[in-house]
Amino acid sequence: MRKRLAVVTVGCKANFADSAGILDKAHRAGFEAVPGHGPADVLVVNGCTVTHRADRDSRAIARRLRRENPGAVLIMTGCYAEVAQEDRDDIPEVDHWVGIREPSALEDLLRFLGGGGSRREDALSEYHAHLLLGRHRTFLKVQDGCEASCAYCIVPKARGASRSLPLREVVDRAVRAEEEGANELVLTGIHVGRYGADRGERNGLAVLIAALLAATSRCRFRLGSVEPLEVTSRLVAILAAEPRLCPHLHVPLQSGSDRVLQRMRRPYTSRQYRARLDMLRREIPGIRLGADVIAGFPGETADDFRETQRLLGDSPLSYLHAFPYSRRAGTESAGWTDDVSAAEKKGRVAALRDSDRAMRSRYLEGQIGKILTVVTETGDAGAGGYLGTSENYVEVLFEAFGARMGELVPVRVHEMQGTLLKGRAAVGRDGD
Repeated sequence: MRKRLAVVTVGCKANFADSAGILDKAHRAGFEAVPGHGPADVLVVNGCTVTHRADRDSRAIARRLRRENPGAVLIMTGCYAEVAQEDRDDIPEVDHWVGIREPSALEDLLRFLGGGGSRREDALSEYHAHLLLGRHRTFLKVQDGCEASCAYCIVPKARGASRSLPLREVVDRAVRAEEEGANELVLTGIHVGRYGADRGERNGLAVLIAALLAATSRCRFRLGSVEPLEVTSRLVAILAAEPRLCPHLHVPLQSGSDRVLQRMRRPYTSRQYRARLDMLRREIPGIRLGADVIAGFPGETADDFRETQRLLGDSPLSYLHAFPYSRRAGTESAGWTDDVSAAEKKGRVAALRDSDRAMRSRYLEGQIGKILTVVTETGDAGAGGYLGTSENYVEVLFEAFGARMGELVPVRVHEMQGTLLKGRAAVGRDGD
């Protein structure tokens, strides 16, 4: 009987894509890959370190897994294991630490724990690995690493320099995922907009998307986060022209103040940011746009924050991820002494979240009466109720009978419920 291995993931879509790769390595090493919520002989925590909260979550999950699986081997990997080596003595529950930059070390460890000689050559596909991770949208990793020098970010230290996967490899993986049943593939990485730049390519991301669309016939593709200056006219053109490319994009802002952006070492101005969003709104009517904003960056004044609010008020953004700035050891800004008070940060984040609620409501109200195509992610076939994600990145509760997990279902939207839309499976589309 083969040993069982499960992966529990903390953090971003790139981490989930990495976790799918870990499950494949385990499968090749002779393990039976199992869901993370069940018992296992080996448990892998794929940790995140982008914030102190992510560090804390990674530690807490490791401790919980040890309590629930006292006899299991527990491995910590991911960005947290790469940059938080000093925490090892504080988490005796973990048996092995393997950094994110040591994929061969993790593979060797899994072979040893799995019995060494029983290595299996048949791969576990990303599609099936994501199902084990509880995901019905497949995260297709196309790039890793980052060479930006943002003053607040630890990720380049954890992940290393930007490097793109070969185009043919990405296309082959996408084709296999579609053949096995994937209906949505999310292109992920740490700095996706720089895809191909490490090979001297221009417009590498747009070229990759065109190749993926040409090689597949049914599944849809989604882009996640693309930096403002990487929203090129060629990328916008392909987003506007291709119905299988989801009309949604996350464009990080961080601040609407040029003074703060410069201090953050962000490579664009507020005017450039506005111009990219205006181009997206003009060329792709109805596109859903989101942004990240950091409140209370060191030295941010009340006037700086008002500039951010003015930019947001004039923008076509429909949701925000708002965060209070917190010092991250190992980053440039961690040593600065002009931090904003905790009370001021709290107030600014609250204001941003008020803006987020207003943006979401306006956008969601505009979807009522439309038919959206929803990928089914959870539900009860017997009760006929499902939850999924639409092409424009809205969570939709809908009624249907006989829908399958991962299936694309046309849903007519009837109402808004909080941050969700509600509807019923539709036959055909408007005008059919």
